[in-house]
Amino acid sequence: MNEKLKDRIICVAYGDASFLEKFKINRLASKDEEVKQILEEYCKIAKTVHSITKEEYTEKPKIRVFINEPKSVFEEIYLIIIGKPLISFAAAVLLVFAISFSIINNKELSYDGYSIAEVEKANLEVKQALQIVNSIFTKTENKIKHEIFREEVSKPLNEGMNTINKLFKKEKKNEI
Repeated sequence: MNEKLKDRIICVAYGDASFLEKFKINRLASKDEEVKQILEEYCKIAKTVHSITKEEYTEKPKIRVFINEPKSVFEEIYLIIIGKPLISFAAAVLLVFAISFSIINNKELSYDGYSIAEVEKANLEVKQALQIVNSIFTKTENKIKHEIFREEVSKPLNEGMNTINKLFKKEKKNEI
């Protein structure tokens, strides 16, 4: 039995086929025992599927859905810089590179108003500040990856997949 015939049988069983198609498949089922058996099996499954009642989802959604709401400038900046870890990482690297490059190039210049000790102290403070910024970006990236994605994205998807699997298991029990 080929796939096209099986698809036609399924359409007839679920009531999606035309009158002529139903007639052809029923005629073929009266001649061929295998087609008749498959048609009866799919008719039982279709009857079970159609008997499932629709249920209202009364719980409050865990994830807010924004439909056609205009974004504020702050939200757009947040989404561009903080919402995408790759862009925030690139911005941090660019900032570190720019500051390092400016420090290296400016060492050759002499400042009359600053002593060498003050410049070295400022250089040390900048390095410490950049280490703090780097640790903040690293913690933010880890929190996004490990906490937010797991709790807010993966967990609801897994629950949905488990519900679908339970429905399929119930359907298979009804077939036996």
